[in-house]
Amino acid sequence: MVKAVVLVMLEPQTFDDASKINKIPGVMDGFLVFGHYDYVAFLDVPGLEKVGQIADKIQKLGFVRYVETLIER
Repeated sequence: MVKAVVLVMLEPQTFDDASKINKIPGVMDGFLVFGHYDYVAFLDVPGLEKVGQIADKIQKLGFVRYVETLIER
C-alpha cells in the first residue's frame, strides 16, 4: 500500500465544496486547513499509479485551483 497526502488550493468561496474530495475512492480522510493550502487529503492506495489518478480527479474538480502530492517514502 502507498500512503500519500494531497495538498489542495481551492478557488475562493468554495470551501463548502471541499467535502466532496472525501467521497473519492482512495481518500481515507481530509479536512480544511489554514495556510498556503486550503485542504489536505490523505490517501491509502495499492500503488503509485492510483495516487496519480486520484490527484488528477481532485485537480479536475471545478473548485480546485492547484494540487501538490506528497508520497510517503
